[in-house]
Amino acid sequence: MRVLHRLLLNWIYMLCFLGGFINTISIAKYSYTVSHFTGHVSKVAINLKEGNFLEVLKIISIIFSFVLGSTISGYLVGGREFNLKKRYGYCVFTLGCGLLFFYITMKDNLIFFYYLPFMIGVQNGLFISYKGVVVRTSHVSGNLTDAGVYVGHYLKGRKEEKWKVYFCIFTVLIFLLGSFLGIECYYLLRDKVFIVAGVGYILIACIYFSLRHRYRHVLHLTDEHYHFQ
Repeated sequence: MRVLHRLLLNWIYMLCFLGGFINTISIAKYSYTVSHFTGHVSKVAINLKEGNFLEVLKIISIIFSFVLGSTISGYLVGGREFNLKKRYGYCVFTLGCGLLFFYITMKDNLIFFYYLPFMIGVQNGLFISYKGVVVRTSHVSGNLTDAGVYVGHYLKGRKEEKWKVYFCIFTVLIFLLGSFLGIECYYLLRDKVFIVAGVGYILIACIYFSLRHRYRHVLHLTDEHYHFQ
């Protein structure tokens, strides 16, 4: 069971990597983030003040696309804990295929751009918590906050919180690595970098399918409420 936990944790890290990858190439190509929106909400206020209503509409559309993706993710997956029975692989596989489809058919259309926050919304909504830790695979602000909180808990004597500190910090580092390779690939491949991202999502989905098949016996050990806590 410990090996399975480690493999699933590594799979989550892979999604963090792609979250950083997608967000960075979106910034490089479109000058907009697609994974976190505090700044976007502030920009709405600024542009309203300056009368830039088209920009306001664009930012709101980005936010709406993300929320729509999260809504669909919540509907399809449900529950709060990372659960091997859930169909994460199909969701990630669909995201990758969708990215390739929109790239091939309308990469110069705004619809392609709005698909990016949508897919990140779906991705971020796949996980609510893992062993009691909130999982974020598309941004790092919350992970940095959580890392600080768990360090405080550890200093207060709650030694069992130590692994949570490592978890939060490592997700940030993996996100950073994905961001770095994203910008490197963008300057090397330009728009073709989205093909790399799409294939990456499909490969990660296949890894999850492999894990489900390899540990399919675990699905039958307990009732339908089995989860990893």
